[in-house]
Amino acid sequence: MKLELNIPESLDDITLEQYQRFIAIEEPTNDDLLSIFLDVDLNVLNSIQDDKIDSLILHINSLFEADKPHIMQFNLNGVRYGFIPNLDEISYGENKDVTTFINSWETMHKAMSVLFRPITFSRKEKYIIEEYKGNIDTAEDFKKMPLSVAFGANVFFYNLTNELLKAIPNYLEKEAAKEQTKGVISVENGEAIKKSLHLLKATLEDLTRLQDFHYTNV
Repeated sequence: MKLELNIPESLDDITLEQYQRFIAIEEPTNDDLLSIFLDVDLNVLNSIQDDKIDSLILHINSLFEADKPHIMQFNLNGVRYGFIPNLDEISYGENKDVTTFINSWETMHKAMSVLFRPITFSRKEKYIIEEYKGNIDTAEDFKKMPLSVAFGANVFFYNLTNELLKAIPNYLEKEAAKEQTKGVISVENGEAIKKSLHLLKATLEDLTRLQDFHYTNV
């Protein structure tokens, strides 16, 4: 009997949930890799022709080495979802929830449910999405979203945050220099600026380590 496998051709064919299951394993094996991303149990895995195993492992690993472009729209369960069109206008609630949930792959589906919402109107490349009401009851649905979309949004959000965090210390240093030139900076303000710079740099380092962790574990 010939065994038919659903071999993913790209990250479009892998779900966020599959990656969450894989990344949750402390020391994943090749068996974990194959069973999760081929979506088969161990019995089926054991019946695969032995000389095909290595090529399957190489193939799946290669999918994670591909570029991760930012995908603005995707379909899920018959609904068209769109990424927040203008992050410059992101609300406090949206930003707070995204930064809370995006820090762990365990809650990544919740972050995605904030960043992507149903499109209510579209014309050519422009669109409007549902207003954010802090309701993440449908976040479980996002576990079935393509991993390519989740990766692209994640990379985009982190790169944007990194740029902002890198820019803020430079801005504070310039403002401090202006105040010193004017001779009006106080000891208290000077200490506050130093503390802000230290906190921002520490945050940036933590964020960079977290980003490295996300994409070097496959």
